[in-house]
Amino acid sequence: MYVPTGPESARTSLTLRVHGDPELARQLLIERLTKIDPAMGEVMTMRTMAGMEAYILRIAFWVAVVLGGLALVLTVSGLFSVLSYIVEQRRKEIGVRMALGATTRKVAGLVLAQLIRPVGLGLVAGSGLAAALAIVLMATPVAAEIGSLVNVFDPVAYTASLLCIGTACVLAASIPALRAARIDPIATLRQD
Repeated sequence: MYVPTGPESARTSLTLRVHGDPELARQLLIERLTKIDPAMGEVMTMRTMAGMEAYILRIAFWVAVVLGGLALVLTVSGLFSVLSYIVEQRRKEIGVRMALGATTRKVAGLVLAQLIRPVGLGLVAGSGLAAALAIVLMATPVAAEIGSLVNVFDPVAYTASLLCIGTACVLAASIPALRAARIDPIATLRQD
């Protein structure tokens, strides 16, 4: 294929479809074309060009994964700390309940019940705020290109994130709940 170009048409590109190994064809083109013009630009395969296009999306993906992971770790550690503090504050009450016959299952359920309301409200508020932020961001002209690539109202993504956060919160609360269930009522009542 011969494409006539002149010095006035800068950054001219040529696209070829080859049969066989594209990397071998690229090497042969580099050898032959640099003999004609030593200042010739790059010769790339479509796979390389597609990889360069996807590189920015990969970076954004990994930044989002790392930031999401950090947010989940902070959520779990904060919830664990708060519930541990609540269990310690209610140690005497839990000791009295156990002395009066409460089972370890009921005590653990009491601690986990304190988790349900704030986590539920947080999940509902967080989902609503995420959807509202997506609407606002998608209204900007810059985000129109992203909107064609990503569905910001994907129900699978919302459900998966809610399940992940809910599971992490229950796991974070299980340690203080089990600790509360193992409180010795006699030792607790003797403290005061």
